[in-house]
Amino acid sequence: MSRLVSAVMKREQIIERLTAHPLSLALGAVIVFAQVAILVGEISGVPFGTWFALNLSDFQLGGIIFPLTHYAPIAPGATTGAGFQGLDFLASLTLFFICAMSLLTCGPVVEGHYGTRKTALALVLCTFGHAAVASALPGKFAFSTLAFATFLIVTSLLVQLERRETRVETENDLRMLLLMAAVVLAAMTAGFLPHPSYDSLLAAVGVGPTFAVVGFVVNWKLQMREVRMKGEGKVGNLYFVEEIDLLTREEIEERMDRLLDKIGAQGLGALEADEHRFLKNASARLKASESEEANI
Repeated sequence: MSRLVSAVMKREQIIERLTAHPLSLALGAVIVFAQVAILVGEISGVPFGTWFALNLSDFQLGGIIFPLTHYAPIAPGATTGAGFQGLDFLASLTLFFICAMSLLTCGPVVEGHYGTRKTALALVLCTFGHAAVASALPGKFAFSTLAFATFLIVTSLLVQLERRETRVETENDLRMLLLMAAVVLAAMTAGFLPHPSYDSLLAAVGVGPTFAVVGFVVNWKLQMREVRMKGEGKVGNLYFVEEIDLLTREEIEERMDRLLDKIGAQGLGALEADEHRFLKNASARLKASESEEANI
């Protein structure tokens, strides 16, 4: 654990992550500032927790940034301090810690796998999915980044399991611990803390992993489709190359002759898609080879 933390906090790695995985670290920085602003506001008697949570029964404009707040909207009924209640404050810090650690440790893995644009799209889908499920709950509240955080955790686990690298087992253990902590926190707060906004945390730990599994499968199928169409590409951590790149000139010519005989006997429509692609690429390859030989 200490080695993982020291690796995460190295200066050169932080700079590398800023350039390679901007979305994960930018979102992490934003939720830090949002959390601080909400806590300072609650201390000052300004109910930022209420304003920044999505309340579908009484919508306020600040509710559109509900994924950035990790403090339940309880200020109007608070009896301890200026807008605070002890257990809610503890739940807030724990929730923030889980989401921040998920962004820090899992975000770069997911962003490296999907790319920044697809990861940003996943954030939007998780946000709307969380709001949609929360709207069906009695309290009709939604807050926190937990839906996207659990999406990151489950997706990073799927990515690492696909790679089958034993050297990341410690990191996978941490991810499983974060996922279990998110589920336990959501269940405990929904069961024992009175404000209805905590029910949305259960929605979050349902939406995030569901989108993660569906997104992983859909992305895998799209990659396979692209490989079938192009004859080459990458699926997960597997690379596929064109068959023509593995054949000698004699083998290419021999297969071209067989395909041309097939066309002569059955017509052009008898060729499969991969046979069409092979014939086209082989013709271009042989023409390029002949041109090079002529220039020598």
